[in-house]
Amino acid sequence: MSGKMNIEECAEMLAEKLPDGRRIYANHINIYGEVLLHVLVGDMIDRPLVELLRSEQEPDLIKIYCDAVEEMWIKGDDNVVNVVEVTILEYITDDDEVWQRFGRYISRNFRYYINNEFIPDNLHYINVESLKE
Repeated sequence: MSGKMNIEECAEMLAEKLPDGRRIYANHINIYGEVLLHVLVGDMIDRPLVELLRSEQEPDLIKIYCDAVEEMWIKGDDNVVNVVEVTILEYITDDDEVWQRFGRYISRNFRYYINNEFIPDNLHYINVESLKE
């Protein structure tokens, strides 16, 4: 046992911390019968966070979402970190302005990791601009 947060624990954490998380989680389980974290974060994080970042009207709410993503990255096992990288970050990088706004709401450590390890190590992100300070 790694002591890291697994997929089910991550789903519970997100359900607790995010707006409407309990309802979205219950609906997900009702439809799929299990936690499919890549799918769940699409409903629970990707779409709402991108919409919030586009308008930037609710910075406190944006911070809640970004903190949840960062908690997944810090505390998650390899499967959870994969969801952060493959599902969440990929979705956010689709819009350069949203991507740069996201960078303003995350920690220096997370930004450093994205800029110096994640982007350079993934050919898929070769055209993604580094996050600014």
